[in-house]
Amino acid sequence: MIKYYSILFFLAIIYSVNAQTGCYNADFSTTKFDGWRASYGGRENPNFYEGVNSAHHYVTSAGILDSIASSCGGELFMVPPGETHAARLGNNAGGSEADRLIYDVSSVTEDNNLFIYKYAVVLQDGGHDKASQPNFSVRVIDNQGTEIDPFCGVYNVSSGEPNQNANICGDIYWTQWNTVGINLSNYIGRSVSIEFTTRDCGFVKHFGYAYISAKCSKLKANVAVCEGGNNFTLNAPAGFVEYKWTHQGQVLGTSQSITLALADYPPNATFECLLIAYNNGFRCESTIQAKLSNPTTIVSDFSVSIPCKTDYTTFTPIGFQDNTNIINGVVDKWEWNFGDGKTSSLQNPDHMFENSGDYTVSLTSYSDGGCSSFISKPIHIENNPISRPAIPETQIMCHYPTPTLASLEKNGLDVNWYESMLSTDAISERTEIISNREIYAAITKDGCIGPMTKVSIQLNALGTPIGESNQSFCLDETAPTIASLDISGLSVTWYDAQDGGNLLSPNTILKNNVTYYSSDYDATTGCSSSRWGITVTIKEGTAVIAPDFSQEFCLKDQVTIENLNYYKPYVRYYSSINDTKQLPHTTPLENGTIYYAEITDPVNKCKSSNRTAILVNKLPCDVDIYNLITIDSNTSNDHLKIEYIEYFPDNSIQVFNRFGQLVYKTSGYGVDQNYFFGFANAGEIFMKNQKLPTGSYFYILDYKRKDLTNTTRKGFLYIHNND
Repeated sequence: MIKYYSILFFLAIIYSVNAQTGCYNADFSTTKFDGWRASYGGRENPNFYEGVNSAHHYVTSAGILDSIASSCGGELFMVPPGETHAARLGNNAGGSEADRLIYDVSSVTEDNNLFIYKYAVVLQDGGHDKASQPNFSVRVIDNQGTEIDPFCGVYNVSSGEPNQNANICGDIYWTQWNTVGINLSNYIGRSVSIEFTTRDCGFVKHFGYAYISAKCSKLKANVAVCEGGNNFTLNAPAGFVEYKWTHQGQVLGTSQSITLALADYPPNATFECLLIAYNNGFRCESTIQAKLSNPTTIVSDFSVSIPCKTDYTTFTPIGFQDNTNIINGVVDKWEWNFGDGKTSSLQNPDHMFENSGDYTVSLTSYSDGGCSSFISKPIHIENNPISRPAIPETQIMCHYPTPTLASLEKNGLDVNWYESMLSTDAISERTEIISNREIYAAITKDGCIGPMTKVSIQLNALGTPIGESNQSFCLDETAPTIASLDISGLSVTWYDAQDGGNLLSPNTILKNNVTYYSSDYDATTGCSSSRWGITVTIKEGTAVIAPDFSQEFCLKDQVTIENLNYYKPYVRYYSSINDTKQLPHTTPLENGTIYYAEITDPVNKCKSSNRTAILVNKLPCDVDIYNLITIDSNTSNDHLKIEYIEYFPDNSIQVFNRFGQLVYKTSGYGVDQNYFFGFANAGEIFMKNQKLPTGSYFYILDYKRKDLTNTTRKGFLYIHNND
């Protein structure tokens, strides 16, 4: 049963390709980013900054373990098996960053139509939705940036995603090295690019990075027809899920390599192989052909170069040159055995013998069709008198500022530095140390390199402080300072530049559209982090409520701050123009009191620079009518009392006796002491201005309210005449 894995084109198995054609430095063999396009930026725009940044892109060396995976008890090497270098894309600093490397194949040809890349990812699982998780992606795109194959040319994995053969340790999600092949046969003559991207999570804190290495090869079948043999072998590129070999429509086999009898097929017979892979459930097919050719003749041979002025010397690399001859084929594989337990697969290797003595060196050469030839030769090695440099073999340094080889302790010795024990070219002391690595020191004399001391360099890497890269403050607040910035770290300091610059005091007042750079410090190691920039925006609250105004309420109503016209969640009330203590919404409103309203701009969340004064007036909203008049010598109840009638001057009143006769009427009651004292001013019972007799009377009061609505009140009143 076939297991389908979500990788681009191939199963995650190792496919080693020794020859590179047309893909210079895809495997970072120059230890630099020649041939690659690098960029970095925010999660939404990894291309914001162009160029290599050592905090985001650096070349790693073989034999060094990833510290994050190691802390989980795992063993993830920074370079894949069989390679000497790789690149780390991204870092473990978080911050919603994104990093990108792009390899351009300027013209796809028959010699480079199989692009092979290897990757390992380390993603922190933030527990977010997939779209916000740390992520690693690969895309095959044209020169317009368009995906040329949305089914088989795109790969994407997020932290926590199942079916990726990932290791999980706490919140760390990491994979071992995987090998992926991209079939570019459909794009012969066109330029394509392979884009690798890592992204931190969308919520700042969780990181994502990956290791990558790549090579190019031919997507073709090899035919092994060796001189003197009765059989031949058909070999397809390794790494596909399924194979199907056919000849004239007849199926011959379903494995990567099949062996057939020469006698069964005519010269120049053509064979086809259907290659099948799966990517995220999609079936991706390619067809290759092979033609039965003349037998291959291969004869291995090699020569040895003397690097020093004397003789072969211990601790000095010896150069071996392949001189293999071949007819009807190409030599594409070499197996060296140096007789001291060490081997090599390079065509022209350098090798260092650590002890003097006699050794037998052998070479087996292979053709592209699988034919081979063997040869061995004796070699004599003499001891080297140059001493091994006595310098510390483990040296611990700070990751930032980026140290160089000149920073290493040499105990006063004049040494040169080398990439490996086989290296013959010294490295400049100005070379930056950007990751944990091993380096080799040796003393040279008379053109010979002495025994090497391996130095393990350990970098104490401290992550940048954690905080939003854009932070806003309001103009109405007390002037914000460096101390107002929201940042977390062990011991954070601030600068006015990404590198160098001036140290800033926590009391430094922040300015609009200025970026301030923070660096963390670990007192236990004495190391500082690289700097994290925060861009400041100073906003002004432009929203206003209204000019100062008055607001009226009914005198008897129990009203509070909540009853003011502009009571909203984003409006606050104060008792004075400069008061800082907000009034609770349950505060009772008092007549003749001024309250001050302050609004928060609903867009930029800043408070208005001015407060609106609101004068509260509590006025009668209706009248109260008392129904007793006493006509006597005192002034108690001496007139018809209508409380608050003076607030409603647009009124009229009529009074009738029990026979329905009008005895009193007037307009503007209550204005200028215009009251009904029990004297008739209408009707025929008494003369006008005469006292009315004791008894019940009926009144009709018409008046206009503050809202200009007409209102009528009717009722009875009683007149008690004691005269």
